[in-house]
Amino acid sequence: MNQNNADTFIPVIIKTSLDLPPLWGRLTRLSPREAELTSQFELPTGREVALSFELRGAFEDMRAGITAVLRDRDGYFNYFLVFTDPAQSALLRTAIS
Repeated sequence: MNQNNADTFIPVIIKTSLDLPPLWGRLTRLSPREAELTSQFELPTGREVALSFELRGAFEDMRAGITAVLRDRDGYFNYFLVFTDPAQSALLRTAIS
């Protein structure tokens, strides 16, 4: 499985709703099917989000579901995500390869 375990993290905009302002975070691990995201904003397990980030081009509104949440000692939330749109995952697979 291809994935990003780089020393640098990928900044990401997190959209939770059309009528709420976007949040921010960083992708700490990325593969075509799943990702790990760190943010100071609290979101519940099961929530659907849309992520926008740059990785060999712009990825806009990548849909993902939050499968688990852990809070670290510094108060940041670590999210485990699964991408829900196969077409978007295919584009991401191409960018990571």
